[in-house]
Amino acid sequence: MYDVKADIDRNRITITIGNLEDEAEMQTLAQAVKAECQKLKKGFTCITDLRKYEVQDDMFEDYVKETQEAMIHAGLAKVVRVRRETGLLGHFQFDNASMDVGYHAENVTTMEAAEKILDENT
Repeated sequence: MYDVKADIDRNRITITIGNLEDEAEMQTLAQAVKAECQKLKKGFTCITDLRKYEVQDDMFEDYVKETQEAMIHAGLAKVVRVRRETGLLGHFQFDNASMDVGYHAENVTTMEAAEKILDENT
């Protein structure tokens, strides 16, 4: 389960990722993110909602890195991740991948906190 939306007015992409079924869904998610990024201007921001995300097979990290690199190339400026307050720490999988491609995302536990951080920087 995932949802990807570009908000052209705010120059922001919101990516919600839950439990992904298989590699085909991972590929579709990666393509959706790349397509939505093309709707935004350089300097766009991103909220990645991982509150329902379940840690995936290591193969998924390759897709995460590929997608993060594409976002950087498209003009990504800042990312905030929304993670669970407790329980599985799936956001670490994203943190590891983003460090490999050269950026750091702040981690918060609510969408409101994520939006506040990004709105203050625009």
